[in-house]
Amino acid sequence: MTISRDINYWRLSNQLEEGRNHVLKMVARNEDIKLVLNTLCQKAQTYNPEMLCSVLRLDNQQKTLHPIASVSLPDFYCQALEGVTIGSGVGSCGTAAFTKSRIIVEDINTHPYWNQYKTLALKAKVQSCWSEPILGANGLVFGTFAIYYREPKTPTEEDLKFIELSANLAAVVFENHENKTKLLEANEQLKQKINERTFELEKVNIALEASIKAQSKKYLLDINNEKMLTTNSLICGFSHEISTPIGTAITANSIAEDKIKQLNEIATSDNLSRKFFINSLCEFEEIISLNSQSLKRVNALLQRFKNINTFKRVQENTSFCMSRLLNEIKKSIQPVLGIHQLLIQCEDFSIFSNKDILWQIFFNLIENSIIHGFKDIAVGMVHINITEERKMIIINYQDNGCGVSKKNTEKIFEPFYTSNRNKNSLGLGLNIINNLITNSLQGTIKLIDSPVGVRYEIMFPKQFIKKVE
Repeated sequence: MTISRDINYWRLSNQLEEGRNHVLKMVARNEDIKLVLNTLCQKAQTYNPEMLCSVLRLDNQQKTLHPIASVSLPDFYCQALEGVTIGSGVGSCGTAAFTKSRIIVEDINTHPYWNQYKTLALKAKVQSCWSEPILGANGLVFGTFAIYYREPKTPTEEDLKFIELSANLAAVVFENHENKTKLLEANEQLKQKINERTFELEKVNIALEASIKAQSKKYLLDINNEKMLTTNSLICGFSHEISTPIGTAITANSIAEDKIKQLNEIATSDNLSRKFFINSLCEFEEIISLNSQSLKRVNALLQRFKNINTFKRVQENTSFCMSRLLNEIKKSIQPVLGIHQLLIQCEDFSIFSNKDILWQIFFNLIENSIIHGFKDIAVGMVHINITEERKMIIINYQDNGCGVSKKNTEKIFEPFYTSNRNKNSLGLGLNIINNLITNSLQGTIKLIDSPVGVRYEIMFPKQFIKKVE
């Protein structure tokens, strides 16, 4: 029995070695990179016929993943991964490419990284995914080498060595392709520039100076136009929102004046009955209640409107632990969450910023998910993942709600835009969040394409630097 196992082991080892040598020969012959990587996946699966291999290429400028090789995974699954933006907590491959470290997900059904992609994975009949980043000699991430299984599975030490070796071999393929491409591009550029460099440089400098002057004028004009458009949009939206409750209050006051006049005439003529007097009081109560509701809505609108002017607010910045702040937020926001779930993953680090602003940002985001995203969902899930990279704080916020339609993605940060106006939503939540992040934290917020729910990427400096007014 032992002899039989040893024979199978050496036979398998020889097959793997032959497969890797075959891949290297293809690299030496400068064969097409897709063909080479597909061969790598095919030869790698000799190690274990039950596993499914794939290679995703990383676009380092756009930070997106693109399928380039797979011989076993369904086409619809690979197509769904086209253009996925990497990030911490974005599946196995998205997280591996982002963190530059191996990600082992033994059970897709329960792991939070697969919250938005679990349905897709189960449709493809895979329940386990191990992903190894494909790293070049200078630390550049070329992509990921992933191994899937149709059942939950824990890797052995031999499995970990195998996936690392396969990713290293894929790195050789990518580096050879990149070096060949760079060499061809460099030769072509040299041919074009060698005879015309001196003359063209002078010509380009003159044109560049003129272009810079023209662009500066256009830039100033665009800024002024943008300010005017934003101001007009804000004023028009505010006027539209506030006109309805004010009009209701004015109408209620007018009705009340008529009722008082009528009551006064009847009282002076000594024809006032008890029944008429009581009915009049009831009508006055209804009018006062309607008037009060309208004025409360106006007051709420004014209070939310004040929050838009965040960049002139006096701010007190302190140093605090990010993970502790999130735990405080999670406890305080529990009554708002109700039965919905909030999962927070955060590295242990301190930042120097404004606590109140971060409180307001997280509260508005979670409130927005509950009101809009979970309006037709019994139990929703909010996942917040926070990491630190190059002195920047990166917040990956995602939920599994109803999401945002593509035609509305460009409007969501505009003031007074809401898809839930019948629920008395003012449409200022995301606009306030955008202003807080942009003006108060000197950061950015982006809506990222997501197959389920919404996903926001928020970035701002770890060390707050106050702007010069």
